[in-house]
Amino acid sequence: MKPYHIALICVLLPLFTVHLTWLISSTMGNLNMCNPYWSHCHSISATGRQVPEFFVFKALMIPTAVCMAAYWFLLKIWIDKVSNGALTIRLITSLGYIASAALIVYTVTLGAEDEPQALARRIGVILYFAFSAFGHLLLLQKLKRINIASLGLSNERKFIYRICAMLVISGIASAIAGFLWEGWDNWENAYEWWFSLLMISLFYWVGRMWQKTGFTAIFSLASIRKVT
Repeated sequence: MKPYHIALICVLLPLFTVHLTWLISSTMGNLNMCNPYWSHCHSISATGRQVPEFFVFKALMIPTAVCMAAYWFLLKIWIDKVSNGALTIRLITSLGYIASAALIVYTVTLGAEDEPQALARRIGVILYFAFSAFGHLLLLQKLKRINIASLGLSNERKFIYRICAMLVISGIASAIAGFLWEGWDNWENAYEWWFSLLMISLFYWVGRMWQKTGFTAIFSLASIRKVT
């Protein structure tokens, strides 16, 4: 499997998962049928709280988190290759690993009613979104130190910049709306769906960079000789 495919899984698998669980929960009558990208509908978390969608959500989102951890690891290798070892992204990969672990915590605790687990779920989802988005923001700063034009990646960087800008601006606008507008409660869940869609699209554009530069990675285990 090529690195680009890992990035693509990071986009398609969570997208498939949340829409599948939304469809199951709506069909089973656990949630009212509505458009999740519009007002007066359900949060992403609501689609995975009840049986049977509860099990589907967990079964697919945990592998998603594992793929995202692999993505951040591969990103480190790619940056090292395109910068000829001149750049390090330890902070970025650390944020990515924490975000991936936080997604697992969120997924495992989703549906639990105990307060400690509910708190862990809330912390998990906040860290996942915040660190995933912030990691890509920091990546933009690193890309400025690479001759992107010579690699033919100017368009991809432009899209990443625009998406990150939209995430930051919309996040600020959401906070202001929540403070000033009582009707924002009816739109907050829809905003969560749009924010998630924008954020996971970042994985795609980075994957496009990998694909256009012919990035490959081969992992092997050296034979281990038992010493007696």
